[in-house]
Amino acid sequence: MNTPKTLLSLYLVLAVILAQFFAAYFFSKGRASYRKAFSALVLCISFYLFGYLMIINNSNLQEMIFWNQIQYLGLPFVSVLWLMVALLYTKIIYALKAQIVLLLFTVPVITFCMRLTNCWHHLFYRKWEVREFLGYYSLYMERGFWYYVNISYTILCLLLTVIIYLIGYLKNKVGYTKPHFLVLLFASLLPFIGIVLIIFAYDEWSIDYSAIIMPISLLIISYGILKYDFLEIRTLARETIFEDNFAGMMVLGPGRRIIDYNKAAKKFFESINISLNNYPIEHILAGEPELLEVFKSESSRDFSLVIDGKERFFQIDVVPLGNSHDGNVRMLKSIHDVTEERKIQEKLKHLATIDSLSGLYNRAEFMNLAKRELDRVKANNELLSLLIMDLDNFKNINDTYGHAAGDEIIREVGNIILTGFRRTDIAGRIGGEEFAVVLKDASLENGVKVAEKFREIVAKRRVIYEEQEISFTVSIGVAAISGDTDDINDIEDIIKIADDALYKAKSRGRNCVAT
Repeated sequence: MNTPKTLLSLYLVLAVILAQFFAAYFFSKGRASYRKAFSALVLCISFYLFGYLMIINNSNLQEMIFWNQIQYLGLPFVSVLWLMVALLYTKIIYALKAQIVLLLFTVPVITFCMRLTNCWHHLFYRKWEVREFLGYYSLYMERGFWYYVNISYTILCLLLTVIIYLIGYLKNKVGYTKPHFLVLLFASLLPFIGIVLIIFAYDEWSIDYSAIIMPISLLIISYGILKYDFLEIRTLARETIFEDNFAGMMVLGPGRRIIDYNKAAKKFFESINISLNNYPIEHILAGEPELLEVFKSESSRDFSLVIDGKERFFQIDVVPLGNSHDGNVRMLKSIHDVTEERKIQEKLKHLATIDSLSGLYNRAEFMNLAKRELDRVKANNELLSLLIMDLDNFKNINDTYGHAAGDEIIREVGNIILTGFRRTDIAGRIGGEEFAVVLKDASLENGVKVAEKFREIVAKRRVIYEEQEISFTVSIGVAAISGDTDDINDIEDIIKIADDALYKAKSRGRNCVAT
């Protein structure tokens, strides 16, 4: 029994099982891009290790070549996926855009095709032979031109990965710890060492040092998971609360410098053509003084912006971070798009205040606004006129043509009022066929003129309902007060006076104005 071979085989079997477990585990956890990249990385490593396991347990050259091809189903992508995990995990990039994927995967994809078609051109490996060492057989391959291109790219990816984690360790980036980065750094350094050994020590013993070292990297990462929890609860919490939050979130440090932000914040600022980076907010929003004032504020603020031709409403909430007594203000800013909520609020307000049939204010809202206007008039010693209007013989219209026809008459009168009075006037439907209009800054004489003009318009208007022409008229009572009137203190008082005038108009034969 060959003990070294047995131990190495057992070691690789356990490594493959561990890799498969990690691939499935991390793919099932969360939606973060780095998790998916890490799952793909571990899956590729499992192909690579399984192929090497089968090679060292074979002595037939053709079978060893076949299993080497199986290795290359995953091997070309290991280093670039390792780099992608580092880029995504440290948020140097936030998402896998098509341009980034194309740039990073060009060489691995070519390598994949080169190796699987090697027998046609021998650009990757020139020849193969079986060698024996310590009782086991190994596959020796003479390297071709593209092998060196691929190994150079592999070294570059792993070197960049190590540099990224080293910078994270030295800077102690917000949201992470130094031991956290140290684990990632050490786990990424080992495959890099394995590649260097393959380049300079492969010819003598034909040992794939990377395949032997790679499981150790996986063990180090699993130690980090258990020890620092950085790929599970802590990251999941950050992912759920911060990174994947629908609200834009950004952290402002001393000097109001942006030290962290999530994808939603990045998307918000991109929509207004502003790029976020590690600068003070004054620098980022130098060309947007109003927006800068909102983001500098230490209290919650509302604001609106026109984005893609549509007005959108936002709410900025502020959470102080730490003690600000030292003068170094630290804040978490969250950006909530409240456009839909505002639309719902406006719709509810509309339903609560507007009469659905006439389009005018309903009685409750009219009384509220009229009272407010009366108080203002009395406080400023101004004038106010009130028109109370009632459709003549409306019951006969309903009885003759039906209630649907009566509704059409109400809609038409509402439309005449909306288009025939000033925007500053207050108009409402205060009963079934009764309407009221408050004329601001209008004397009794002005009120009568406006009422008479309106009466004439209504008298000439016709409504066509089911091919029948319906005419209708209106009687109007007008009342007016000035601010110094002492005997009128409530809107109900002036409404009663206008109602009395309306009854006078009715008694005169209808279709007239009385005061």
